[in-house]
Amino acid sequence: MLRVSDLASAYGDSQVLFGIDLSIDRGEVVTLLGRNGVGKTTTIRTIMGLVKARGGKVDFDGTALIGRPPEGIARLGIGLVPEGRQVFPTLTVHENLVATAANRLKRATPWTIDRVTALFPRLGERLTQSAGTLSGGEQQMLAIGRALMTNPDLLILDEATEGLAPVIRAEIWRCIETLKGEGQSILIVDKNLKVLRRLADRHYAIEKGRTVWSGTGADLDRDAELVHRYVGV
Repeated sequence: MLRVSDLASAYGDSQVLFGIDLSIDRGEVVTLLGRNGVGKTTTIRTIMGLVKARGGKVDFDGTALIGRPPEGIARLGIGLVPEGRQVFPTLTVHENLVATAANRLKRATPWTIDRVTALFPRLGERLTQSAGTLSGGEQQMLAIGRALMTNPDLLILDEATEGLAPVIRAEIWRCIETLKGEGQSILIVDKNLKVLRRLADRHYAIEKGRTVWSGTGADLDRDAELVHRYVGV
């Protein structure tokens, strides 16, 4: 579904990515691991066209993404839940969910308000509430729900549970597990290796803007000490 090869990008004169390689097959959950500042978010932003690539290739379902505008990439079927949530604070929960809603891929059972609120009952209780007045965890649920309302083939979650209370993190992980069970393809950036080891099909670790390790959950267990060198604080 998604194949990234030797991806390079920069912010101005400061190059951040020097050679990122990863792939995601349909129905897979894949993680991008690494310490803060190694290029995880930049990788996602470059895939989405928010940062201009300096080299390499990004293909999604056989379509080259490099050079396309972010909105064009989103319309191809990639939904992004960005770091920091970035909900529309002055709009209600309902308005946030319908603002970008679309079913461009003509799914037989598209995501609707009812499906999102079944996944996140808290949102159903707050549909008329301004998004800016929600808790951080509720805003994260809203950001995920908003991305799902675009009916993406691939869902990308950047720091899905960062800064959230343990009970809210558990609810987010439960919902991600539900999405996996429904066959949703997902790319996750997060630091919770214990959960990711159980949830994800494959993992990639990056260091200084390069992919330095990849493998399955079994590989992660076998190479735990090596991976901790790239992921641990």
